[in-house]
Amino acid sequence: MRPVIETLQLKLNGHSVTGIRQRDADQTELPRMLCVHGWLDNANSFIPLMPYLPSFDIVSIDLPGHGYSDHLQGGYSLHEMTYQLHLIRNALGWKKCHLVGHSLGGSLVPLLAVAEPESVQSLIMIESSGPLSEAASALPERMKRALNDRVNSADFESRTYATKGDAVAVRLRAAKMQKASAQLIIDRQLRQTTDGFKWRFDNRWRMASPQYQTEEQVQAILAALNCPVLTVVADDGYLNGRSNTDARFQCIKDRQTILLPGNHHIHMDSPEPVAAAINRFLEAEPHMGG
Repeated sequence: MRPVIETLQLKLNGHSVTGIRQRDADQTELPRMLCVHGWLDNANSFIPLMPYLPSFDIVSIDLPGHGYSDHLQGGYSLHEMTYQLHLIRNALGWKKCHLVGHSLGGSLVPLLAVAEPESVQSLIMIESSGPLSEAASALPERMKRALNDRVNSADFESRTYATKGDAVAVRLRAAKMQKASAQLIIDRQLRQTTDGFKWRFDNRWRMASPQYQTEEQVQAILAALNCPVLTVVADDGYLNGRSNTDARFQCIKDRQTILLPGNHHIHMDSPEPVAAAINRFLEAEPHMGG
């Protein structure tokens, strides 16, 4: 077995998406796995998992507006991101694949699985139970906030950091994760300027979304899933103890759930047990290691 790590640049409809690919140089027919990262993360967030998943042809992408991928002119609605995942799979030449999503990525992959079920063999949702939701009555106030954010877009411009270490410190204050994991994400999320470093992601990702789905809509999506689903929950993450987690999981017909010690970025900080759960779920052979 000869694992090969490659960088990817996929040309889509007038823009490009970048990523990282791990595959076995001696095998061309490995099961395919597309990994989708969380909000303001990037393709590097799946690097710690890759050595423990050698039985797959793995592509970890930078979602549009993240990492080295282009920014989109039209914005980043859930529907648009689902369409982007469709384009990415097509650009890879994959008719079907396993989907792995962390956080935001875990909110997107069930949407694709429902929209084009013939292309999705299974879902692995890490620290995600689907998109955020709110009551329909919250929509008027959300519209006001979203419009205000767009009108005042300068408020979201990246500050300048003197060093990468300063940016890592900011990331560690915003999320509970190991320093090495934060550094890995930061390596792909900064651009150097004459004055220092600025965030590479599209600032619109930080603005208020103009619309959330209702909880009833989210549960309808989960109930419509027809492929096997593995949900990975960290005991010190965002899902454990959240009021709607169990109700959402109960909507999924063919589901396995595993609770592991760790935080929201468990796939980075504790990749081996997460990969072991994925390998068991997909009946794959574990190998290699960090």
